[in-house]
Amino acid sequence: MIKTPLKEDYEKFMEEFTKKLSKELPTTCFYTFGSINNGDCNYGRSDIDGGLILNSGIVTPKDEILKLSRLFSRALNDSGIKTHFNLLDRETCRDGRFLSYTEDYTIYLKNIAKVYCGPNYLEEMNGQDFKSGVLYSAVFNFSGPGGVRNALLYSLVDANIDNDKFIEKVSKALEKVAKFPKKLIWLREGDIISSRIEARSRLKRLLDDVDLTAVDRINVLLDNPQKLYNELSNQDNAISILRESLECMEEMITSYLKHFPQINERELKQ
Repeated sequence: MIKTPLKEDYEKFMEEFTKKLSKELPTTCFYTFGSINNGDCNYGRSDIDGGLILNSGIVTPKDEILKLSRLFSRALNDSGIKTHFNLLDRETCRDGRFLSYTEDYTIYLKNIAKVYCGPNYLEEMNGQDFKSGVLYSAVFNFSGPGGVRNALLYSLVDANIDNDKFIEKVSKALEKVAKFPKKLIWLREGDIISSRIEARSRLKRLLDDVDLTAVDRINVLLDNPQKLYNELSNQDNAISILRESLECMEEMITSYLKHFPQINERELKQ
């Protein structure tokens, strides 16, 4: 039976999570917005909306993300509270092309969000207005609420609540990583490629410094659903695969921005 959280549960979660985060990851920015801040929180029904910004470049320290996931899971402690936290890094915030916040929404966050602990990295955010649906999709698959980054952030929380849903979420995250080369190729060259294998080869030519071993492994697993399920049924193994996949996705973006520092006509509104 799912517990209905009370006001005290919300207060306890915020206090415990903030206290532990300040102690163990003091350079991580934790902010909230919405009803938890403005006094309109319907305790027992309202979600807690917010985000975390790591003091890192695009390639994030995965040990820190998993530490966040552990702190997160312990603070929630089966309280029944629902959260929508977005995990970001400072470099993505500054560049803006792979940040899942538009210009207007960034201004909104800077004005109304409350930083509970850590430095205020919100001021560095440079939200952009996406011109193409492909970039919009790529961004949300990476750093949006349902993206690969958040899959790792919520991994221990999800596994603790419902292992089947955890496996499903990791599987969907792997699909997003496998399709990511298609999106990057379209953004630079305008070509639509249906095959994951062909897209992987094309991207290697476009970004010659990226190691796509993780993409190769994912493609093999996606072509064999039973093997995929067997691999993900082991929680530690599933988290390891997700971790490696996120690392590969971040390296693709890092290389893309290094090779193509100038915004092109398929990316953003000029």
